[in-house]
Amino acid sequence: MQMKHIISFDIEDWFHPEIFSDMFSRQDWDNLESRVKKPTELILTFLSRKNIKATFFYLGWVAERFPELVEQTAAEGHEIASHGYSHQMITKLSPEAFRLDLRKSLQVLNSLSPAPVTGFRAPTFSVTKETMWSLPIMYEEGIRYDSSVFPIHHDRYGIPDAPRNPYVIYRDGDNTLMEYPMSTARIGTLNFPCAGGGYFRLYPFIFSKSLMKKCAAEGRQIVFYAHPWEFDTDLPRVKLGTLSKLRHYTGIKKFLERLDKVTDQFEFTAFREVRKDLEVMV
Repeated sequence: MQMKHIISFDIEDWFHPEIFSDMFSRQDWDNLESRVKKPTELILTFLSRKNIKATFFYLGWVAERFPELVEQTAAEGHEIASHGYSHQMITKLSPEAFRLDLRKSLQVLNSLSPAPVTGFRAPTFSVTKETMWSLPIMYEEGIRYDSSVFPIHHDRYGIPDAPRNPYVIYRDGDNTLMEYPMSTARIGTLNFPCAGGGYFRLYPFIFSKSLMKKCAAEGRQIVFYAHPWEFDTDLPRVKLGTLSKLRHYTGIKKFLERLDKVTDQFEFTAFREVRKDLEVMV
């Protein structure tokens, strides 16, 4: 039987990524052109055509403005999870501010989802060694699994020595919070991100496929992720530095085509469909 892998989408608008945090204040968001609906509908159409169920980590801010989009996502059989409310990195929040942000997102999402929302992915993968304090808060607010840890070195996020398989990241007696880390393939002494986002756009496609094959060959579930703006071929262009421009805009025109090929090669589904089957490190 072929291993089932995980596919997920972080539903945020084009101006939400951390790269724009110093350019567009949260007070300005309602005055900016929202483009999130069309590419999210494109993702839903793609998944329907491929007969794939996915996990959608909705930003509460988006869900509040486009409740019909969340309802459509759930109606088509996909899992609703939280991406926080206001796309603030946990590293920039106090514990109380994080709790309020997460709680606000869950209030919105649980009012729209037919099933309780129990999954979370932090904006910009900001569960790091410095933000372990966020884990008991997640559990107390109803989160039962997280997918925010990236076992790599990065200038904004990452826990390089974190386990690469699912594991219990927080325990309080019999209460546990599971972590499903972002996928990496090990080459030499380094972990290479291998399934989604900017890495999927920036790497040569043959390299992405080889990393994903290596991950699967080692018996690891691939955790693929993407954002609606990565499917938006008319994405607004903002003046950025050379590195930021490269990271943010490269490969968008080919993203859907590449994903189409990858989903032919690997079998993907939502977190909820495979969580019980995953081998965990307790």
